[in-house]
Amino acid sequence: MLPNRPIFIGGLFKSGTSLLRAMLGQHPHIATGLETYWFDIDWNELDGVNSKERLRRIAAFYRIDTDEADALARRSADVRAFLDELLGRHARAQGKLRWAEKTPGNVIHARRLFSLWPEAGLIHVVRDPRDVLASLRQARKWDDPDYFASMWCKFFGAVEEAKVGPPWPEGNFLEIRYEDLVARPEEVMRRVIEFTGEPWHADVSRFNGKTDDFEIVLQHTGKASTTLDRLRHPLEQGRVGLWSQVLTQDELDYVYERVKGEGLGQVYCRIIAETPAFPD
Repeated sequence: MLPNRPIFIGGLFKSGTSLLRAMLGQHPHIATGLETYWFDIDWNELDGVNSKERLRRIAAFYRIDTDEADALARRSADVRAFLDELLGRHARAQGKLRWAEKTPGNVIHARRLFSLWPEAGLIHVVRDPRDVLASLRQARKWDDPDYFASMWCKFFGAVEEAKVGPPWPEGNFLEIRYEDLVARPEEVMRRVIEFTGEPWHADVSRFNGKTDDFEIVLQHTGKASTTLDRLRHPLEQGRVGLWSQVLTQDELDYVYERVKGEGLGQVYCRIIAETPAFPD
């Protein structure tokens, strides 16, 4: 992947996408910011409720005026032009050369993403699904086993479908494991930086917490994000194997049966089998 190309990060909620985004943003050439949900903006109906709310949040998250965000959208030919300008400005304001965008659903919209940015790179962060559900349970969000199974299938079904369709741009897709990222950050981040085409910089492998994103989201949404609250603290491995303390076997069995019924049982089992074992 060549330098100066856009970088996108995606993956199921509570899988470590925010952590990767924060670590990657410590590179002197790469600017990162909060989620844009660019695929939710309807370019044919910018006055629609959903599009206006999305633009309002983007403006708040990137600290520009709402009217300015709306005007930028209206003079942009499409969402690519909008995001290139918005995130390009964000990067230049930090004295950086390029940008990376993290929204979980980027992996669901991978085909559209590559049709708009064929030169882009997409990084998929994968975590043991049992720990994802356990983390959602602790956050009291989307933790019903039936809902979780449907959501998991939506994300991973989209990825698997895209993999067997027309070829993605060669060398433009990378999968990493959350568990590896927290256990061996330098090893994983070397893979990530090599993927981006940037020179190695040790800062990306050292993470001691990031506080400003939590405050921005709290101020503009009134919600204390559990993900961004955790991001205020240094890397720690204590959330690997969390499921054994939080979930019942009946819940785990139910999720597996639902996933298997959607034809994704092998993918689900493979991800669990590939979850690294951690020393005591």
